[in-house]
Amino acid sequence: MKKILSILLLTSFSLASYAGGHPMSDNGHSSMSSAKSSSGVHFYGRMYVGYDDRSVGKAADDESLEDGGNKSRLGLKFKENLGGGLQLIGNLEYKFDGIDGTSEDGVTNCNSSNDCRTFNLHVGNLGFKTAFGYIGMGTYESPYKTMGQFDHNMDTAWALNQHGGTSRGNGGIDGTVEGMIAYHNQMGPLELAYQYAVNDTETAAGDQSNTDQGDYSMGLQLKDMFMPGLVLGYSRGHSQADGTSNDRFYASMKVMPNAGVFVSLEDLQISGSYLSGVASGDITTIGTHYSMGSTDLQVVYAKGDSDGAATQDYKTLGISAKMNLSKTSDLVFGYAKQDFDSTGSDVTTRGIGLTHRF
Repeated sequence: MKKILSILLLTSFSLASYAGGHPMSDNGHSSMSSAKSSSGVHFYGRMYVGYDDRSVGKAADDESLEDGGNKSRLGLKFKENLGGGLQLIGNLEYKFDGIDGTSEDGVTNCNSSNDCRTFNLHVGNLGFKTAFGYIGMGTYESPYKTMGQFDHNMDTAWALNQHGGTSRGNGGIDGTVEGMIAYHNQMGPLELAYQYAVNDTETAAGDQSNTDQGDYSMGLQLKDMFMPGLVLGYSRGHSQADGTSNDRFYASMKVMPNAGVFVSLEDLQISGSYLSGVASGDITTIGTHYSMGSTDLQVVYAKGDSDGAATQDYKTLGISAKMNLSKTSDLVFGYAKQDFDSTGSDVTTRGIGLTHRF
């Protein structure tokens, strides 16, 4: 059955494939099983359904059963040996909403602001793996998002980036970047990634990408170099349009076999990365993961300091428990609250979600 689905999807996408980058998973690294057809194409996916209760300020609770963050995915990937140590790598991955059929919280009025497609391209790229690293082109998750991604709840209703626990938007820890030339390499303890936008948006009708020529994202990471279990990293996202950048330093440390701590320091200048409509600010995030058998506990505290009014300062608390039901399925309970210091517009979300990977 999986072979048949692979062939049908491959045909429907007109043999367009994407490659390289960081494959989809809950934490930015591939953890999925996949089926391999005789042609070498792998079909994989993830199905998610969640129930959440969200309130903003004193407004009435908004309860829903959905996949509002589009955590569900369908993808194709392949790897072809070309000889001489050269490989052609492709990846194509779509977000989809299998609950209400629309990709933005039940939106049905399609326009430039509301995307109501059932399937929405997440990443799509094609490139070569060489002795000097991966070189490719297309749409990717940026190094700013994938390197040092500690939130197990990305794309859920209680994700940290939705509550100020981390940055948001395509310039921060969210979304994807389009029209990029990408380079990635792992050299011992050093991991290096760089992506540069080549699309020119002078003619809007000819380019609908979310990047402008000169935008870039980069990341540097050291793992187990100074001591076992220690990860140090730096990432940056740059917007050419207004000359602003987001900078992030992060670190994680495995302090016990079943426990680790992490910290993230973000200096955000790209508009919308701190808060919607707010130009800039800093976010400091600290947290821990603690495993108890098949259950992983995540506790995170963050503090947002706006460069503007004091009413834009906040504190965020996120707590979740992910229980692995099997190698391919898990159940997660989550809670997140963004508490503004001087206003009553706090954002609180509670929820439960079920995930199956295939």
